[in-house]
Amino acid sequence: MPFLIVLIKNTFLEALISLIIFPFWWYTIGLKERFFNLIKGIKNLAHNLALKIMFTYLFKPMFGEFSWSGRIISFFMRLILLFWRLFLFILGVVGQLLFFIVWISLPILAVWQIFVLSGF
Repeated sequence: MPFLIVLIKNTFLEALISLIIFPFWWYTIGLKERFFNLIKGIKNLAHNLALKIMFTYLFKPMFGEFSWSGRIISFFMRLILLFWRLFLFILGVVGQLLFFIVWISLPILAVWQIFVLSGF
């Protein structure tokens, strides 16, 4: 019987400690990790869309076509691709920033719903 009492007491104590420590972890260590993941995600997005390569080779002819018509077509084709990839990059960054803001405000929103909406 004492084992059961100790087990229940330890379980309750662990849950209470976790409940108290949670906000501090969420806004210190968790926020730091989430911020570094945000930066890494933006870098990965830029790498996956090859934005640096697109800017580097904007004025180079495609497929080794050095005629004037080839150069003009290559420039405008790369420009269209660059605009499209920049649009996707901006869309991805905005999405990641919105996720980061939601992640920050989620505990505050949960506490607000508990106290305000339930009538406490």
